[in-house]
Amino acid sequence: MSEVKVREATLKKHATKLESKAKTIEYLPMKGGNMAYSRANSINHFRTALFDLVEAVGDFQNVVGTDAKRLKELGASFTRKDQELERGMGLGGK
Repeated sequence: MSEVKVREATLKKHATKLESKAKTIEYLPMKGGNMAYSRANSINHFRTALFDLVEAVGDFQNVVGTDAKRLKELGASFTRKDQELERGMGLGGK
């Protein structure tokens, strides 16, 4: 492996040139209404997807809640029926 030697003054000169070039660059993603290649557009897609996910989770919660209620009612119904059968068979249930 070889070693590259750079003078500090040369490095500072290049850094100054880069700094002045960077200050002249304008980043205007909203200019002209075209944001197809900007990060702002990606953030907007992410935000939309996040809202869709929240809505989907809410819908899933409603479905699961409805199923839980139905299962609870079925369980209570089976318990009542079992108790009726026990009484009918004289097994001494509640």
